[in-house]
Amino acid sequence: MSNKIYDDLAKKFDYLVAEDIENFRFPYSEHNLVHDIIAEYIMDTNDTNKKKVLDIGIGTASLYEKINPSHIELTGIDNCEAMIEIAKLRVPEANIINHNLKKGLPYDLEDEKFDFIVVSYVFMHFDFEFILYFIDLFRNHLAPFGKLLIGDVMFYSQEKKENFIKDHLQDNHLDLYYHVYEDILDRIEDNYDLSFMEINQYTGLIIVEKLYQNALQYEETLVKYNENTEKWKSTHPEKKSE
Repeated sequence: MSNKIYDDLAKKFDYLVAEDIENFRFPYSEHNLVHDIIAEYIMDTNDTNKKKVLDIGIGTASLYEKINPSHIELTGIDNCEAMIEIAKLRVPEANIINHNLKKGLPYDLEDEKFDFIVVSYVFMHFDFEFILYFIDLFRNHLAPFGKLLIGDVMFYSQEKKENFIKDHLQDNHLDLYYHVYEDILDRIEDNYDLSFMEINQYTGLIIVEKLYQNALQYEETLVKYNENTEKWKSTHPEKKSE
């Protein structure tokens, strides 16, 4: 999608997302739930330390209406000036950088480490090889016990993807990429752990961690959000070599 289209959409983007949520409509029907879960991780009440957060494709920064700004040190990256202007109004204390993601990490951030790196509804605009490049690049900027949180249009398996497209999408939304968690898992190196939360049949949250940990350690998160969606699936961290 071109920058001009993003600029044209920027001022009405939040409204369009809200319409999808209200009407249970693809692709953003679970946008609010994805942000709730991400916020739950970042706002973990058991850890009072201020967290460094990097948001890739921060957009209009709607996620940070759910997070107390005093609990985080936020850096955001986006390539749409119109969305950046809205984000700056929402989170004026944040460091928001206009940068093209395809150029890698901004120079000023090359030596930075983050407790959380957030990517929400960005990967559906990029091909599979770029996603692998992205994960490999940004997971190296995780602090110890840091998490890369990826919420997006995401299918657990190729079979689920094919069934959904056949039954629901037909000729709609052909400009998007429909990625599969199992394909990503198969290509990721063994020294990183991946977990997957299936939020609905076309929406998922991937958690990438640098060390062997249980990414789904917050059982209250699973219980809470199980009440809000009929389809909820999670997998504990696994290495593709096993």
